[in-house]
Amino acid sequence: MVPRLVLLACAGLVMQIGWLGIWTLSYRLTHGNDFTYTYLTTQPAVWGKLMDLLVLANTLVPGLEQPGFVGPLEDRLDLVINPLVWAFITAGVGYLIAILLIDLGVVAVRGAVVVVVLFELVYQVTLFLMPGLFTTDLFSYMMYGHISAIYNLNPYIYPPNYFPANPLLGPGWIHPIWHDQPSVYGPLWTVIGWIMARVTAPFIDVVSTLDDGTVLQVGLMDQVFAYKLLMNAVQLINVVLVWWLLGRIFASKPRARLTAFLVFAWNPLMLFDAAGNAHNDALMVTLLLLGIVPLVWHKREPGNAGWALGTFFVGLSALIKYTTGLVGLFYIVPWARRLPSWRLRVLWIGGTGALIAIVSFVLFLPWFDFPRAFEPMLVAAGGKVWMYTNWAPDLIALTIDRVLDPSTIDDASAWHETARSAVKLVCRGVVAIYLAWEVVRLWRLAGDRQRSLLQPILAVSARAFTVMILLWFSWVLEWYWMWPLALVTLLGWHRIVTKVVVGYTLTSLPVFYVHHYWSTSMPGVLVLAYALPPLALPLAAWVWQRLARRSGQADAAVSPVLRAGLGTASE
Repeated sequence: MVPRLVLLACAGLVMQIGWLGIWTLSYRLTHGNDFTYTYLTTQPAVWGKLMDLLVLANTLVPGLEQPGFVGPLEDRLDLVINPLVWAFITAGVGYLIAILLIDLGVVAVRGAVVVVVLFELVYQVTLFLMPGLFTTDLFSYMMYGHISAIYNLNPYIYPPNYFPANPLLGPGWIHPIWHDQPSVYGPLWTVIGWIMARVTAPFIDVVSTLDDGTVLQVGLMDQVFAYKLLMNAVQLINVVLVWWLLGRIFASKPRARLTAFLVFAWNPLMLFDAAGNAHNDALMVTLLLLGIVPLVWHKREPGNAGWALGTFFVGLSALIKYTTGLVGLFYIVPWARRLPSWRLRVLWIGGTGALIAIVSFVLFLPWFDFPRAFEPMLVAAGGKVWMYTNWAPDLIALTIDRVLDPSTIDDASAWHETARSAVKLVCRGVVAIYLAWEVVRLWRLAGDRQRSLLQPILAVSARAFTVMILLWFSWVLEWYWMWPLALVTLLGWHRIVTKVVVGYTLTSLPVFYVHHYWSTSMPGVLVLAYALPPLALPLAAWVWQRLARRSGQADAAVSPVLRAGLGTASE
């Protein structure tokens, strides 16, 4: 048993090597220069550890970094970005090896769950203490909290640049493209931001001055860690919820439960963006998971109260960001199908909708200014029409430009926007038709009252998120994949949709950050390296099954490794 646990721990150590690489590189790639400088200057122990890692890094990759080096990042971008990609790949390889070792039964022994949990905690601590931040969203969270709680103004109307004296508007904090952006978050997150600002208010203005006159924003640094602490606690809650839910779903399949648990607990994207970058999507995941609890509380079909409570939690998740409201659609449709009369549908579903609306209104009331307060969210719900990044269909628009030679047109930029708008319209039409098909299919499935609806709801919701992220959103960021990841985890590793979503969590991290740092210097076609490989999994599974049937082989003859890798093409 011990050698097997050591083997699992070796996979965990491979992941940790990846995290240590990212930890070290975050010093140079940070998007919060002032935060990183303040943190390292005020925490000599962390600075000393970073110096040691920089010496090691420079030994492994000569020229990568010299302790004490001062100079523009652009002078050595190649040398920094390439190791970042390899660090993400290393973490992903350790993750996949661990999944296969458990799924194939090699390390599925007593004590394996302890190893999984211990390493999960090590990863969280490592990323919590990371000296750099790879996004500036956390600073925006802080700023909207300042606007609502410190300035007593409406964050849905007043953008950050309305407060030029706030140090968060300095060059080392909020990214300039968000300076004129009012809050697009739901009222529940705005309330949380208000609370966080109130709790940390005594520390906001705390500064420290160095001998050379440099002012360190110590209070803002403390606020950053307050948010990071919150999201690390949220991630621990998510891990506990996933373990409990898997215990209900895979009660008679301990290996399947452990494999699925590791799929979530060690997922590089979930750890990187929750524990490391403190994205509020982790809290959206918490509320989604709570929405599933009433559906599995009893082994039998949930009652109307269970459906109502689950839908309510999904609604709360959408009050962080509107996107998870999509799952609510796939709760309401089968629930309505199971209710025997329109009177009960109006009573239960209408009542639940009214409760969510009342809670939303109460949370939004301090900032309710119709219609101005709703405009930022409505624009965002339209897909950030003025922004495009990591959107694979955009390559089609660029191709149209080249084929039709926009240089012959008076306003080439206007033509490019026209091509983008056309592609976006087509993609959204496809998404609308697809969602309608899923709704009809789910309605029919719900007609069979002997059939459990949990897995169909999870699978439909995960597929819908996948289609939305790939086609609907023109501004795509890797942490969006947190939403479907939480759902496919509960389906188990052997489902193709699980492997596809996990694939996107692994491909999006390196590709998106290469794109992020290289910006327009990165060939747009590299986005396909993120978008296409996971889609090859269902195709490969389908081809394998067809070949197996033609050759007269039974399912039992399929290699266990191939079964673990491809799963089943049927959903």
